[in-house]
Amino acid sequence: MRRLDSYIFRQILGPFLFFVLVFTGVIWLGQSLRIIDTVVNNGQSALVFLEFTLLLLPTVLSVVLPVATFAATLYAMNRLFSDSEIVVMFASGLSSISLVRPVLMFSSLVMAVVFALTLYVMPTAQRELKSRISEVKGDVAAAFLREGAFLSPVRGVTVYLRGMGRPGEMLGVFVHDERDEDEITTYTAERAVLLSDDDGTRLVMFDGVAQIAKRHEADSISILRFEQLAYDLNQFTAGDSSRRRKPSELYLPELLSIEAGETRGRPLGAFRAEAHEALGGPLYVLTLPLMAVAFVIGTGFRRQGFIGRIILATGAAVTLRIFGLAMKAAATSQLALWPAMYAPPILGIVAALWLLAGWPLPWRRRGKGTGTGGGATT
Repeated sequence: MRRLDSYIFRQILGPFLFFVLVFTGVIWLGQSLRIIDTVVNNGQSALVFLEFTLLLLPTVLSVVLPVATFAATLYAMNRLFSDSEIVVMFASGLSSISLVRPVLMFSSLVMAVVFALTLYVMPTAQRELKSRISEVKGDVAAAFLREGAFLSPVRGVTVYLRGMGRPGEMLGVFVHDERDEDEITTYTAERAVLLSDDDGTRLVMFDGVAQIAKRHEADSISILRFEQLAYDLNQFTAGDSSRRRKPSELYLPELLSIEAGETRGRPLGAFRAEAHEALGGPLYVLTLPLMAVAFVIGTGFRRQGFIGRIILATGAAVTLRIFGLAMKAAATSQLALWPAMYAPPILGIVAALWLLAGWPLPWRRRGKGTGTGGGATT
């Protein structure tokens, strides 16, 4: 690596690490909030929450790395230009290609990481995360052995336990079940135990009352006193094999080879679009930094400042990514449109090269400095 390449490489690396840290923290926190309810309602520990958030990290990084690479390149190029370092480089006879080369080297390294994330690490993490969430929701013991808290193992069921007695015995048990469309049942018992055998798991309650209220009949309630009653918990422990895998949990060969009859109710286009997103998404790591360089040095030097071109570069990058997401949505609905998913990054590269080559733009007036070949104008 030449000394100039190494210098520009380092100028990008510092801001890149900063943006990765900041963006990852913000997005990671937002994603983690989704699983807090699952962890809390099922009585799991902080270690389980940490495990879940770590499994979210590959998905977060697949979003953060392209954005961080673009932001770092834009910041580094703008600083080099505002400090007139790039002007000096051009005055010494260097071309715009000399500046683009280290950017492409840096972006290529990040793109390789993103390819590894989208093709293997992210599907593996998503598959493990969904499986662990399914296991946690099926861990009825954790839900029924947590004292002094109202927990919801599944939607429509609320469980409360006053305390623990002898080993394996629960005291002051409350179970409120409103999943049935016609009636609501509430169980209260002095004590209970969990029993597991070949037939599944049951909560056996002793010395309690079952109150059954009809939803569509006012003031209709039935009270049943019992000495012993078994409450079936098998509906809480559905295995992972019965769960439909989402496209984000499948590897690329599976996404490309799946047939219409194997999608289990999901559109086939969703699987194909996810496959091409895994292949085309990392290209933005190359496209966006190239656009950042093009908007900074491809428009020439001006004493008025660089805020305008930074805003234009950011707006163009956001528009390009939104266009890509729109193409993915279109390919999901119409399978034949999958080639359009590669259009946004390719168009971005062509537009960036157009600016860097100094070719005239339709809206530029004649006589204005264009920074041809990356040169400086005043």
